[in-house]
Amino acid sequence: MGSYQNLLQQKITNLTQSKVIQFFVLLSIIISISIIALSEYKSIMQETRDRLNSKVISFHLETFDELSKVFEKNTQKNFVNSVHDNKLIRENFEDMLRLLRISTVENLFVITKDQEGRYYFLLDSETDEDKRANINEPFNPFGDFWDKCYEENKVQIFHHPQDQNLWISVSYPIIQNNKTVAIIGADISSQLDLTTQMNLKNFTVFFLWILILSALWFVLLYVSALYFRHKYHEGYLDSLTHLYNRKYLNDILLKRLGRGYQLFMIDIDFFKKINDTYGHDVGDYVLVEVANYMQQLTREEDSLIRYGGEEFLIYTTQLSSRQCVEYANRIRAKIENTPIIYKDIECKVTISIGINTEISNLESFADALKKADKALYEAKSSGRNCVKVAK
Repeated sequence: MGSYQNLLQQKITNLTQSKVIQFFVLLSIIISISIIALSEYKSIMQETRDRLNSKVISFHLETFDELSKVFEKNTQKNFVNSVHDNKLIRENFEDMLRLLRISTVENLFVITKDQEGRYYFLLDSETDEDKRANINEPFNPFGDFWDKCYEENKVQIFHHPQDQNLWISVSYPIIQNNKTVAIIGADISSQLDLTTQMNLKNFTVFFLWILILSALWFVLLYVSALYFRHKYHEGYLDSLTHLYNRKYLNDILLKRLGRGYQLFMIDIDFFKKINDTYGHDVGDYVLVEVANYMQQLTREEDSLIRYGGEEFLIYTTQLSSRQCVEYANRIRAKIENTPIIYKDIECKVTISIGINTEISNLESFADALKKADKALYEAKSSGRNCVKVAK
């Protein structure tokens, strides 16, 4: 019995290992696809942020371009002096700045510099008197992009490091006579970028949760499928011997009968006497051990079925009559020559076998089985422990 259990356990182990390998292959594919999708998602999110960045900058540059044209028109190409000398113009210009100062703009102002290269304020959009920079108040620039704007007569964009209050600073030159005479400066708040990043972060968390839940759902479905498949498989096994049962014969085997198959009907000789003499525990043990020995000798492509009680059925294919007889005698001899020992009880067990080797393609399975059963009856009538072939 121990060797049979080992054989059965080995088959179960091989099946389990195969399914585990399949599972991890499928899971690896899902994880790989998810990593690719996440990478693509991050790329798209970064592209979205870059586009937002470009749109924000483009919007302000278009605004400053129109504003500089207004400044030029209203000051007749003498912007700095007009702002210095005409309070009304200065106030009008600052009102324009205030109108253009949207919620995401932290600071909006106009600066210039003197002959010694020192910067000072001309205009400031701030309404709070305590924060407002007055005309001629010194401006302390950070970085060199203000100087570049002056020297190159070109717009300069400065991106502040992350985790600061400001996101982007823009310096836009006011050019008169092909020379920068002042700079429109804007500090854009990091709030817009932080909001965008927060939305992207929230969406990333949402995406990761979807990914995790999808993987868990896949694992659940796969485990459930294996469980039900196992239960389904169990339904076709005899609970005592773990061989296939009659349900397997009717539901599975009869639907895939191949050409040139043979049937072996096998019966344990004097099995009732064993039960009556030693009890049903010994009888059950004998059934399991006989099943074990037959299982060891049957081929992988054969089907060994517990047909009922002490009767077994072997379905095999593509064997000649001589090969069938040799095959049956090997099984019979194995049972005869191997005593079955249960605790201190030793049983000498033999079997009788009837074979139907000549099955016509037009013959029904029921008729073919009757012939094998008839051959079994002849074997038992001939003294048992022998093999008979149906005529």
